[in-house]
Amino acid sequence: MLSSLAITAGGVESFDFRFSTGALTPNDILDCATTPPGRYVWEVARRTLAACPAADAVVVSNPILPIRASRLAKLVLAGGPLPSPAVVTDEGTFPIAYILPRRLLDEGLGRFLCLLSVSRSAADAQLLSRLAGGGFVPRRPTTLRAIGALPESTPQGYVLGDNLEAWLVQCVNAVKLMRARDDWRDLPFAAHHPGHAGDVLFFSLASRLVPDEHLVFSAQVVCRAYLDIFRDCGNRLAPIVLDIPPAPRNTDVGDGRYFIDSLAHLPPGVVEETFIVFSRYSKAYAKSPFNLIDHARFSLGDPVATFADTIYGSPPPVPHHTAASRAAPLASGTPLKVLMQLTGGWDLKAYPARERRVLIRALTDLGCAVTVIDLPDAAADGATVVTAGSTAALKALLAEHHVFLSVDSFPLHFASQVLGHPTVAIFGCTAPGNSDAPRRPGYRLPAPALPCGPCGCLDYCPLLMTRECTNQPRPAQLVAAILEVAAEVYGASPASVLGLGDAA
Repeated sequence: MLSSLAITAGGVESFDFRFSTGALTPNDILDCATTPPGRYVWEVARRTLAACPAADAVVVSNPILPIRASRLAKLVLAGGPLPSPAVVTDEGTFPIAYILPRRLLDEGLGRFLCLLSVSRSAADAQLLSRLAGGGFVPRRPTTLRAIGALPESTPQGYVLGDNLEAWLVQCVNAVKLMRARDDWRDLPFAAHHPGHAGDVLFFSLASRLVPDEHLVFSAQVVCRAYLDIFRDCGNRLAPIVLDIPPAPRNTDVGDGRYFIDSLAHLPPGVVEETFIVFSRYSKAYAKSPFNLIDHARFSLGDPVATFADTIYGSPPPVPHHTAASRAAPLASGTPLKVLMQLTGGWDLKAYPARERRVLIRALTDLGCAVTVIDLPDAAADGATVVTAGSTAALKALLAEHHVFLSVDSFPLHFASQVLGHPTVAIFGCTAPGNSDAPRRPGYRLPAPALPCGPCGCLDYCPLLMTRECTNQPRPAQLVAAILEVAAEVYGASPASVLGLGDAA
């Protein structure tokens, strides 16, 4: 939950907001994993002022704490007249809310609230002081019992740990920059979202969808290993290239720690002239029903306030392309060419070996030419094995094939959401809603076999304790989906696609 108070000359009006679980009403805010908690302080303040235009100030609860507006009012209003700005704390020094003058948002400074630490009241008071012109910003204690030690994750869905330090570092660095530069209001914001491949794709597509009036970032920190993705996906932000390896997939180095350590490796001068905002995962994205493109849009400043604003509520950003424009034509008598990506970013995304063999053999027995990316064992089942080490190589492979079949992976998202290639998608342990392409002709998403997904696990099945996910569409489903897509795109019946003549 999220809460706020609107302070007017005539009194106080309270508001309760929710991290949305699907609906997007004026009181539901998109549950975003790729933005720091301070982004919600800005969003709640913005919505509170929209709902109460007469407000002179707003009080916004700390997003990592579940505080209802009624409780917030009792805590904040018990101490007499409210200073503005101010940081409201528990009986110790932990920030539980922020008192913000209206002019801060009227002057276009709301984006700086993304930089709040939400854990250190002294740092947050210094940030608000710079925003308000340099005066003293008090910390206003309340009767709320001291928060004490924080858990690894919160009821609000936040993953703390190293992220707490990352949010503090971005706040402290921002205060230093504002003290050093008189022109701090005009300095650019950069989203620190350097990888991995699919994540860079989602941010790139999001940058193209955020309306100009909402886009508050002008740059994105990206690992050099993913710079081709950044460019080939049409990212309209300026790249700040990070010349260190991406964070490991195994979570040995958390996103917060990687953010802190990477700052020393940014190009010379960047830290001295850019506000760097931690934009990796502050929450577990699988607990949100929204597409990661919409997560990224919200991170970049877009309110995504209604379902019509989401990627699923809008026309597909990339239209369906015909074979003539995107893939090799399916000439009479030539085999249907199927390209496959059967492994993903972690073990459980891989299509199981036994089902894979059945799938490849079934397609080759039907006369299809099957090519598999980066899976040498597939050669024994009759597939051609290739490597696609860059977006250019992947694009060339797709142009040579009629249909692409892929697990949840960067190649899937690049083919379906950037190129609009005829595609069949496989989702097992991950939620399609987080990264699926919008529905369009030439795209299929066969249902998984079991009701246990998505589990979101990385290394092993939590039910069977195996390193394979059996919650995958069966080979027969995938064969049928491939033939349906080929027939739909190339204007022929499944029988004629296989060279069997028109079905009776």
